[in-house]
Amino acid sequence: MSVLSAQQVRAFVLETLAAPMAESGVDPATAGDDLNLLTGGIIDSFGLLELIAAVNERFGVEVDFEDLDPEGLTVLGTFSAYVARAARRAAA
Repeated sequence: MSVLSAQQVRAFVLETLAAPMAESGVDPATAGDDLNLLTGGIIDSFGLLELIAAVNERFGVEVDFEDLDPEGLTVLGTFSAYVARAARRAAA
């Protein structure tokens, strides 16, 4: 099994949120790692829970976000990197 990368998580998040991103006027192709999904109006708190569940299901890893700064949880790059690190720890 290959190691999950932040880029793979990022691509999945962008694909999963393509419709809400379009509704918010954000082009996934140009979205930066500093994009805040919550303050950008792409997801709400329930949407965040749905995203976490989708990531857990897609990558088969249960991610515990307790040790991630709550503000970073909704930032695309920080979220993606955290999930990839958690997957690597789980695989070790």
